[in-house]
Amino acid sequence: MPRCIDMRLRPPIPEWVSGPTFKTAMWYPRNASRFKGARSAWTESMDVLFEEMDSAGVRYGVVMGRASSGQLGGVGNDAIVNAVKRWPERFVGFLGIDLENIERSLAETKPLVGQPGVSGISIEPGSSKTPRLADDPALTPIYEACVAWDLPVSISLSGLLSALAGHDLSWCSPIPVQRVAMKYPKLRIVVSHAAWPWAEQMASIALICPNIYVSPDLYTATAHMPGARTYVDAANCFLADRMLFGTAYPTRPLDECVHDFLGMGWNPAIVDKILYDNAARLLGLPR
Repeated sequence: MPRCIDMRLRPPIPEWVSGPTFKTAMWYPRNASRFKGARSAWTESMDVLFEEMDSAGVRYGVVMGRASSGQLGGVGNDAIVNAVKRWPERFVGFLGIDLENIERSLAETKPLVGQPGVSGISIEPGSSKTPRLADDPALTPIYEACVAWDLPVSISLSGLLSALAGHDLSWCSPIPVQRVAMKYPKLRIVVSHAAWPWAEQMASIALICPNIYVSPDLYTATAHMPGARTYVDAANCFLADRMLFGTAYPTRPLDECVHDFLGMGWNPAIVDKILYDNAARLLGLPR
């Protein structure tokens, strides 16, 4: 089993399972017959999760913050910091910024920057309580802070995420991300969920913006997922060094995600880059 860094793994810590965030992440297992979900998710067991990570070769999971997603819920950054401190050999964290209170949230986040395991900042503009495009001027202080802190920013965009938040598909367009990437060439941007289903647009934008990393997570870790082929073709052609692996756990068992990912048709020469090396370089993890 190859080693992996999972760029979107929300563990069943009490702060998450007690609110709507974990239930939102379980949307597929609860509503799609092919998604049975991970045993650790149903049982809300960290010990079982660690067994599943070991079985699937997941060396690190990125605990991706969520702070302002309205009905999708959220979790405090202290919980993320505590998780990565408690299990430093398992997790790194991206801290969430509350887009309803950006100035205050940044001020509260700043003391946590530099804590062990804090590897980035997470925003979800298209699925927040007040939906925004990625280049909304209100987000400028976040991007400027990430440049100053030398931290990558995850911009989570997907049609499903927007729909679950009660918004339409237009809010997950990757075109505004291009404008952000061009305005801040030193800002490293991870597009989590890879702006699915706007796969062709996302691939085209990543081609011309070298500071964009594409993280399709479950959309290239699920067999027969519409649009997956576009992300694979992009990596095989020009995006091998900026494509990232993820599962969007707890949507599916980790070993099934890795199995389906490996069957997607990647050039064998780039598989290790996507599964581990690209993320390790981006996050400063051991190579």
